[in-house]
Amino acid sequence: MAIPPGDSFMEVQALTFAIFDVLHIVAAASVLVAVYFAYKLFKETDRAWYWLSLLMSAFFFALAQWIQIVFPGGPRFAVLGILSEMGNIVATLLLAVSCYGIYKTMKDIRKRVE
Repeated sequence: MAIPPGDSFMEVQALTFAIFDVLHIVAAASVLVAVYFAYKLFKETDRAWYWLSLLMSAFFFALAQWIQIVFPGGPRFAVLGILSEMGNIVATLLLAVSCYGIYKTMKDIRKRVE
């Protein structure tokens, strides 16, 4: 990648990291919005296990995002990096379980309607 004249590599790198940090914070805030609406959905519906699983999934996604923001990388935070990745894995599995529950329920409803 060509560096514009007059700019040092360090300035370009610092700008890139600043943009990355802002995007990461926006992503983490978006996940908090997802947690809020997953909670609202759980409270408004029949409170079935799959809605709770969806809420927990959003929570673990948020936890994984905010661990990375509150404790930025570095060798001494390796355990937190592992916890963040485990949060992502748990969140994804819970999302899959929730989608299965919603799918199964919708399939049962379709059978009753037909």
